Order: sequence, then C-alpha cells, then structure tokens
Amino acid sequence: MDNLNSLRLCIFSILVVIFLPFTTKAQGDCQATTLDQFFECYGGKKVFSEHSIKALTTFVQVEEAINAGNYIQAKVLMDDLYKTYPVGDNLWWQVWNAPNGANVGSPHCYYGLRMMEDIIAYGLKPNPLAKVKKVTMNIVLVGCSKGILPTTKEELEKGTGQFVTHTLNPKLKENNYQIIRQSLDLFIKYIKAITKGSLEIHVGFIELDTLCLPVSVSKEKPYVASGDYGLVLNALTKAAKDTTDWFMINYPSHVPEFPVFDDESFITGGMGADNKGGPVFIADDKWVVRKPAHLGKGNYTDIERRTYLPQWLQHEFFHHLYRIYPELKLEVNGHDWFDRKFWASDFTGQFETDYYSETLHKRLQIDCEPLAKKLITRIDKIRASEYSSLSIDELLGSYSLDNIQNTWHEGDIIRQNDNYFWKNKANVQWEVMPNFTEGILKTGDDSPYKGQDFFLELYQTVEGDIYPGVISLKFGGEYYKKRFGLMRQSLPIELALGNYARVPSNNSHHTGNLIKSQGRIFWENDAGDSWSLIPNTNDECLNHMANSPTPNEKFQLILVNTPCDVYNLGFKYLNYYYWKPKRLLQDESPKVVKSINNVELQENFGNYTINLSEIFADNQGDSLLFFVTSADTNLIKGTVYNGKLILLGGNVGNTTLYAMALDKNGGLAVDEFDVLVTSAVSTVSNPHAAADISISPSVAHDIIFITGLTQDYRVELVSAITADSEILSVSDTIQTIDISHVPSGMYFLIFTNTITGYTQRDKVIIY
Repeated sequence: MDNLNSLRLCIFSILVVIFLPFTTKAQGDCQATTLDQFFECYGGKKVFSEHSIKALTTFVQVEEAINAGNYIQAKVLMDDLYKTYPVGDNLWWQVWNAPNGANVGSPHCYYGLRMMEDIIAYGLKPNPLAKVKKVTMNIVLVGCSKGILPTTKEELEKGTGQFVTHTLNPKLKENNYQIIRQSLDLFIKYIKAITKGSLEIHVGFIELDTLCLPVSVSKEKPYVASGDYGLVLNALTKAAKDTTDWFMINYPSHVPEFPVFDDESFITGGMGADNKGGPVFIADDKWVVRKPAHLGKGNYTDIERRTYLPQWLQHEFFHHLYRIYPELKLEVNGHDWFDRKFWASDFTGQFETDYYSETLHKRLQIDCEPLAKKLITRIDKIRASEYSSLSIDELLGSYSLDNIQNTWHEGDIIRQNDNYFWKNKANVQWEVMPNFTEGILKTGDDSPYKGQDFFLELYQTVEGDIYPGVISLKFGGEYYKKRFGLMRQSLPIELALGNYARVPSNNSHHTGNLIKSQGRIFWENDAGDSWSLIPNTNDECLNHMANSPTPNEKFQLILVNTPCDVYNLGFKYLNYYYWKPKRLLQDESPKVVKSINNVELQENFGNYTINLSEIFADNQGDSLLFFVTSADTNLIKGTVYNGKLILLGGNVGNTTLYAMALDKNGGLAVDEFDVLVTSAVSTVSNPHAAADISISPSVAHDIIFITGLTQDYRVELVSAITADSEILSVSDTIQTIDISHVPSGMYFLIFTNTITGYTQRDKVIIY
C-alpha cells in the first residue's frame, strides 16, 4: 500500500532474452505434429546444428517417456544429452537462435529439459505420503477487445490509428481447448514434481464472450499492447474469484500486424496478481497460436509450442514465487538474475532457467513455508469453522510487512466506539467490518483501495494443520503480520487447541479438549465440565478463570522447537501431564525396551536415580523428552534431569509413578511402576507379589502364558495410556491368552481374588 493509487492491478513482466537477427525467412506455416515433420517444415535437418538436433530429439523422446511413465528411460536419455552438452555450459550459447523463423526456446529446449529433470527425479522417487491438494487454475477467455490500432510507425509515435474491434482467435477453443492444454501440459507436471506431489493443477475454463476489453498501444519502447486485466477479474462472478487459486487470461491480440512492425516486439502480458495474492498469467490469444516478431515467424507447430511455452510459463511463475517469498530476496528490482553478479555464491550455471533451478533446490524447497502452502489462495469454505471461532476484538493491534519501505506498510486495527478501522502510520484510516464466514475484513467506501478487502491468514503448521489464530492480514497480495500477543513473536496461543488425555487417565475428567469460541478459549473435559482460560503468552500458559474448579491455576504448555515450527505436545496441570495425539501417525512412537521394576525404599532415602535412556528407545533415532508423574507427590516426588529420573522424598507409604518419553511428533511411551517406602528395609522384594501367579513373557506379541491362577481370580487387561480395559476368562491353573487383537503399547494385567480381595498387578508390553 505505497500510496492511494497503487492498486497493484497492472503488474506486467516480459521474458527478456537476446535474439540475433533472422537471416532467412520462415518456410511457411505448417501443421507439423512430429519431429520429422518439424525439421522438414523448416528446411530439413541440414539447417540445424548437431547440438540443436540432439536437444530437440532428446526433448521429444524424454517427454514421451515421461508421458508413458517410463522415468528410467527418460533419465537415461537426459544423462546421454548432458554428457555431451553439460548443464550450464557455454556450449548452449551455440543453440540460441533457430533457423528459418522456428522457435524452440533459447537455448534450444533448454528450459523444458531442466524442468523435466525435476519431473523425472520425482517420478523415480514419488512421495506416497504427500497430502495432495488441488490447485484450481482457471483459463479466462475474453471474447472481445477494442481500441486504437496504429498502422504506421508515425501513428504509433502519435498514438493515433484506426479504432478496431478484435474477436478471440477460435483456435483457442477448438478440440476442447487443445492448444491451451498442450501449452500447459509440461508445466502442470513440473508443479507436481517441485511440490513433491503435494499440488495437482486442475484446469478449468471461463468464457467471457460478451466482455470487450479496452486495449491500447504505447507510444514508446518497450511497446505495450494490452489492457487492464483488473477489468477482466472484475467481470468474473464472486464465486469464480473466490474458488480460483491461479488465473490465466487470454484476450484478443491488439498487436499491430503490419510489415512495418515485423521487427518490433510488443509486450502483451506477463505476471499479475488477483486480490487474494494468487498468480495471474496474462497473454493475448496469439501468444499460443503464432510466434511474435521477436521470437520467430509464422504459426506455432505442436513441437514449438511444447518446447517454447514451458519456458514462458516458468519465467512468469518464478516472478510469482519470488514475490511471495520476499524475505529470500531472490528478485529485488526485477529480472535481477540477468546480472550474473546478483546470483548467490553457491549457485551454478549461467542461464535464466539455471537460476530458477538453483533457487528452487537451494532456497525455496528448503524454506519452512512449503510451496504447496503458499500456492493455494482460494477462499476455503472448509475453514469456516475456524473463522467462526474468531472475534474482531482479538484482531486489535499492530501489523506490518516484513520489508517496511514507507509508513503505509505499518498499521493497526483500532476501535472507535462500535466501529473498527485500519489506521496506518501515514495517519490514513478506513473502516473494516468482519465477515468471518468468508474469512475477511471488508473495507468501507472510505477505503482508498476500492474493492480490496483484508484476508485473514490463519496459523497453519508445516504439515498443513490449521488453527483459528490470525497471524497476518493479506492485502493486495502482501502479508501484514501481526506484531503483538504472539507466542515467541511468531506463533499464536491457538496452537494449544485440540484433544488431550492425561497420564494416567482413570475417568472422563482426565480427557478433554481445548476449544475456541468467539475469540475465547475454554477447557471442556469429557465429563461435561467446562471453564474459561486466559492466554498468557509471556509465560506460555493458559491461566484459569474464576469459574474453574482450581482458580488461578494454569495449563503450562509444553513446547518443542523443530527446524521449521514450534509445536505444543501437551500441558502440565496439578502435577499431571495431558498429552495431545501424535501429529503424523506413520511416524513410529518411542518404545519401552526395559521395564522399570517396582522399587522399595527406606524412609528418608534422599534420592534414587533411574537412567531413562535404558528404559526408552526410538527406532528412528529421534531425540526423546522425558517426564515423570507421581500419583502422590506428598509421598514421592519425581524429577527428570539430564536424561535421568530422580526420586525424591521419603514418607512411609506406597504410590505409583509414570515415566514418559515423547518424541517431537508427540509419540508417547509410558512405563508405570510402584514405589514402596518403608520404615525399615523389607525382606519382600515385591510387596504385591503372589508366589503362585506368574506371567511370561513380559514383552509379548500374540500370546501370554499365566500360571498359578484359580477360578477365584478375575483377570483384567488395562491400557496404561487410555485406561481401556478387557476382562479375560479363567478356566484352568494354566491360562493361555491370545493378545493378537490388542494394539501395541503398555498394559497391566490385574489379578483380583474375588474371595480375599487380594490384588496383584503385572506390567506387559505388547508390540
């Protein structure tokens, strides 16, 4: 929001390349669909260099192998080409200009080949766990354009000429939009590959036959022959704009097609943005039909369209990528990559597409904001429940761009009486009104940016989980980040929302949910109790209100850092831990590898240490966090220090302790054991043992053997984590129990003598 007139609706770029003058004329238009037909059309193979023939042949063969799903063959073909003509080598300057008006990209096929490298790499190693999202890309076909068309250089310089009306080239609609689909095919595969399978483009078509776009031709170089694409977007229905991520606009060309202009180039489009910040590819209709003067002669053959248009699409797409990752400073002043000195020191290559590949693999793909997350811009009605949890008052406060260049880039949501306003540091303000159904703050008539609203950006984890906490306002495609009340200055307290279960979980009071409603956070347990909580971001906790059974107590959040995010694993409340379910189910949880034996200690024993690294392990090598809970902290207190469990205390009595290990995914393992504190050392090693009852093995998969039972005993299998239980039948003094149906985890076999009341508990690990 640089000033009152910066509507950001006219953002154009041009594919800037250097072309040598053509010395021969095109052989004429042809309908070549095969490579042999293409060569014949443009003078035969004899007029093409060996390098050019190799590049063209490899491109076509590799693309065909990819379409057939034969990625091994595709890689062999690609590697064979690069042995002779390595990536980024000066040799590629020798195939910059095709003969006789052909256009197969500059260097020949090089952009498409580099794009296919990523497609092949993903094809050879796809991601079966990718959370696939659909990108809705709508192709908008404008039926008409009108304006003054110069017929001579003099008219061009004066801005005069004939008033003409153009209609859309019918070739764009023929055979179910065949040439548009052909133009997009490689690019669509490329997007899926570079997002590791997370994005798939769904192409749709919107025909605006009755719209006649005003167009004009500029008087000075660089010549521009285009119109305001904002008028096209405004002609779309609200539903079309809300449900589209990417647009491509094709309108009838207004390029003067007269011999006097044969050597002139005209900018007809480029890359823009809609009001949600999504990319808008812009081109006139002839861009996919014929070669403009600065690129070649005549209409495109299928071969040329397949080899060149991916080059244009990649160029415009990376303009968009660099715009939505401003913090990476990959494009600062526009087309910076044409200056080789601008490239980072760890980048290799020399051509434009080399720069794209380097930034993709060394900056964008390793950034903590995944491409798939950044490239979905449609208004998602699925998020309506998250938006409905918000309140306008929680949005009050300061916001700013990461790159603040003037006082319009900082502002506050303020309240004046019963109305709310955006007020920037330039002291300009306009009214905003919440529409949480659509996740926006609508702007009033006093806004200097007519028709542009603030989009509420919710917190989203790297895995794509969404929480009802606003972290920024998106306006004009730029992100004004919230600058107050954010945990660790970047995350909202709402990351604590979700399901929890206590360890141990003995009843419905020990499980529940942290929820948000109309801007307020509540705890609701499964017993039906509910009370409100006040976020305390400084202490990273949730304080209890007066309606809590424990006023002034708190849920102390347990946060962990990962390279790309901060996660809340659970919270501590009244000396107990409440844990969230693990985030990624396929990530294996820690395990108990050596169970802790019941412990007998003498009164006032001081401290007793157990090395938890011997008790728990993680098969994936994840680092573990250790915690301990005592059922009776007045008797025994447990603490964890440097990977060791230290028991403190010493009052006479008996209690149960729960040692816990978590990985950063929230995977949980629990080992439960009893501690007996006596006034003198007992000669009984296990105060609850019954000499005639034993189990084997203690770590089992399918079968547990129990000996010494009589029909006087009731046997119960209880989960140490969920408290789910199952009564087991007893018929003989030797009991075989099939546990193959029981999920892996820590369990207890509880033996209760129904006559004497005697109870014995034995721990079992089922894997």
